[in-house]
Amino acid sequence: MPFVGGDKRCWTVTGALPALAALAPPHCTVELVDENVEEIDFARLARFDVIGVTGMVVQAERMKAILARLRETEAVVVVGGPYVSVAESQFAALADVRFIGEAEETWPAFLEALARREPVPERYEQAERTDMARVPPPRYDLLKADRYMMASLQFSRGCPFRCEFCDIITIFGRRPRLKTPEQMLAEFEAVRVAGFRTCFLVDDNFIGNKAKAKELLHALIGWQKANGYPLDITTEASIDLADDAEMIDLMREANILSVFIGIETPRAASLNEVRKIQNVRGDPMIARLRRIRDGGLQIAAGFIVGFDNDDEAIFDEQAAFIEEAAIAFALVAVLTPIPTTPLYDRLVREGRLDFADHEVIFRPKGMSREALKRGYAALMRRLYEPDAFLARALGGYAGAHGYRAARRRHAEATGRRPGPLARARAAVGAVRLARRLVRTVRAEGLGRLGAAYFGAWWRLNRPLGRARMPLPDFVGLCLYHWHFHRIANGARRGAFGAVLPADLPLFDQDARAA
Repeated sequence: MPFVGGDKRCWTVTGALPALAALAPPHCTVELVDENVEEIDFARLARFDVIGVTGMVVQAERMKAILARLRETEAVVVVGGPYVSVAESQFAALADVRFIGEAEETWPAFLEALARREPVPERYEQAERTDMARVPPPRYDLLKADRYMMASLQFSRGCPFRCEFCDIITIFGRRPRLKTPEQMLAEFEAVRVAGFRTCFLVDDNFIGNKAKAKELLHALIGWQKANGYPLDITTEASIDLADDAEMIDLMREANILSVFIGIETPRAASLNEVRKIQNVRGDPMIARLRRIRDGGLQIAAGFIVGFDNDDEAIFDEQAAFIEEAAIAFALVAVLTPIPTTPLYDRLVREGRLDFADHEVIFRPKGMSREALKRGYAALMRRLYEPDAFLARALGGYAGAHGYRAARRRHAEATGRRPGPLARARAAVGAVRLARRLVRTVRAEGLGRLGAAYFGAWWRLNRPLGRARMPLPDFVGLCLYHWHFHRIANGARRGAFGAVLPADLPLFDQDARAA
């Protein structure tokens, strides 16, 4: 991450690593290796008795390459995680032991059996889901914390909704299971001591159990106050957050700055098709998003193209909605049927899975595969042109009077409203950061981006007067844009993110008010 300075190499901690380390019995010596922040030293790994590998679908091919190298060692090689749990057969010949689903019980049981020199099975799967109230605090002390931008914590698993394409409910269930407030405060303290100043609550739906979420927020508000608000927090929630003003207020008071919401599509027929009922109930989504933002929370959102009710007009509809909602951070994906999900099972029944094209592994109904890929790439390009991105970001800031007022009240209530000296220091830091960014984009042959950023400041932000975004926040937006611009370029070249193998079995910164 060349623009940040120091030794930062990755945005977010891979939460599975410190969580697994905490489950190891006392006799184990544990070392964490995250390829996001360091190269793998295979010669060093060969000295270990047990080597575990975990990863997600987008890392599938790299996982297989690593496992192939590890098979050359004498260590017991194990593999687990979300992708193995839905595509187990692909890993049968690549590891000695496979872990399916949650592992809070099976992982320590396996290590204890090895210590007793007992034979171990090739496959572990828990009979019951994990009791989250008994999960030990992750070993954040084993991380190379200085190489990450933010920590990751987990409060709950599971979601009460039934979205057809989602594997969360098939892996973790529809009844959210939660840690206690005491557990979470211990984890927040651990990440603070480890040196983190930002953390991501990775729950797929933080408000899946609203009563328990509010209980945690009350405790977190007290902890933040007692410690001088050391952590900026972001999380994920369903759009029905908009219908609970108390929840929004508590989240803001707990110093949660932003929330990621799965919007998926503005087309009601597609939402009904995939049972995303929470998005079609009640007020229009634009109004609900406005309520969340006016409560003092920034919004990022996820979108999907390729539903059965999508035709080629959907790309313009998505762009128009994202622009109207002023969502700068819009993460768009092509629909991917994941094994174990109701969507996957339905496409199997309909005979529509087709691995001839690894980027779109099913036959869409409303358009051709090529039209879907072409429309997706054009949408990404449109969303992440510099002026388009920055106009949305400024619309969600300068154009959101309720948001700025709520953030101002929060800053005054918490004593975090910066004085003249702090603002001057932040401006100097922003100028230095801007210089690093310009050097980076020039080195990548993207010098036009630097000119676009300066032009956007002058044409889009400066005329806003007292409502304009402060320089440090604007520079931060440009850094985010640089990241998303690279993703959009990947989409243009045909890199669609989660590319499933052909042999798959059926299957921010705190915004300061002006």
